[in-house]
Amino acid sequence: MNKSFIFKCPLCNSIPDSEKEDFLNNVRFSIKTFEKGEWIISQGEEYAALYILIEGEIKTVMMDEKGDFMHIENIKAPHPMATGFLFAGNNKSPVTAIAIKDCTLISIPKENVFSLMRKHDAFMHAILTSISNKLQFLSEKIRLTSLRTIKAKLAYYILRESNGDNSFQLKMSRQEMANLFGVSRQALTSVMKQLHDENIVEIERRKIKILKRNELKTMF
Repeated sequence: MNKSFIFKCPLCNSIPDSEKEDFLNNVRFSIKTFEKGEWIISQGEEYAALYILIEGEIKTVMMDEKGDFMHIENIKAPHPMATGFLFAGNNKSPVTAIAIKDCTLISIPKENVFSLMRKHDAFMHAILTSISNKLQFLSEKIRLTSLRTIKAKLAYYILRESNGDNSFQLKMSRQEMANLFGVSRQALTSVMKQLHDENIVEIERRKIKILKRNELKTMF
């Protein structure tokens, strides 16, 4: 089997050309396929391998004590899934992963991941970067969840993304923002229109111009 497709994944594409052959000789993985709507891993299930999505798209959700699901994020190929959980002392998955398109994943056993990290510094660095980025994402998710209204979430997000500038481009689409906020796209669009109509911000697709920064700050 030609394993070189693995280098499309951000965890592996920084491995120097001089090390790629050795990496391919040492990596061990199985290939798993899932149909749209199928559960890939369940909340509370042991997370004993590194999953890399090579085709399709999945969503991760968390179930509370009432049985309600909270959307966490969508993951598209060719990205890894939940790198940080693999190395936890209690490596139980805190989320359920569900295929939202037909998916193909590779599964690399935990012991093999450790071995590859010891032999390839670039792979180890990519794993650590992925974990750090995920922690940053989850901290922002918690911060947004703590804000009760869509207006507060949007005001906080706009100010954070502006990085002090009055004009900037949103990195996310409205659907991606709605997923991050845990609200519907329609509800988010309505609040964006409200801020635009009140001349607090100007919005043109992804282009944002902040007109009244202090008013945004009072919303959260």
